[in-house]
Amino acid sequence: MELTPERKQQIEEEERARLAEEHYRAQVRASLNTTASQSAPPPPEGRKSHVGLLLLIFAIGILAIVLVGAAIVLNSNARSTDSDVATPRSARGSSAPSVRYVPMSQKIATGQVVVKAHGFVQYRFQITPNMRDARISGSFNASGGSGNDVDAVIAAESEYPNWINGHQARVFYGTQGRKTTDSFDVRLGPGTYYFALSNRFSAFSDKYVFLNVDLNYSKMETY
Repeated sequence: MELTPERKQQIEEEERARLAEEHYRAQVRASLNTTASQSAPPPPEGRKSHVGLLLLIFAIGILAIVLVGAAIVLNSNARSTDSDVATPRSARGSSAPSVRYVPMSQKIATGQVVVKAHGFVQYRFQITPNMRDARISGSFNASGGSGNDVDAVIAAESEYPNWINGHQARVFYGTQGRKTTDSFDVRLGPGTYYFALSNRFSAFSDKYVFLNVDLNYSKMETY
């Protein structure tokens, strides 16, 4: 339907009036918002101070907790160190064992023996590397025949055959001839040795010899 010019003019005036009213309303709303924003009171200074105080207290509390924790750790380490020092070695599984040396004695010869005419009596013994400060000590007393005497020697296994057969030999102890009685105390290293009594110089008389010979040393023990 086609509108008359009068109707068209009326509609345009109504539209302009409506747009003008909306524009006015928009201006009023903007004005009200600006006023409300300008008139809003700032946060009170007391609240700011209260918040700052709370933050300071919180920071101090955190620092105190850290310091207490560090003190506990240091104290625990100190106690652990003291405990390690005070704990005996035997109570520590990872520590090296302690070592001690126990005196030992081994009987080589004792009592009375008969050394036949033109014969000898010998005692073979060994000293091992674990025998510390090994010593052979003892004494003898001979009787029989016209001189009541024998020859005695301590020699290494390699030199003993020379001595017993009357040849020159290096010995650790020897009577250097016949003796009725004598005592000795000889320190020896690891090896094989002989202690011997000889009556090879006597053609007819047996000799009766009372003797006491010991091998003394220290044995290492761990505990």
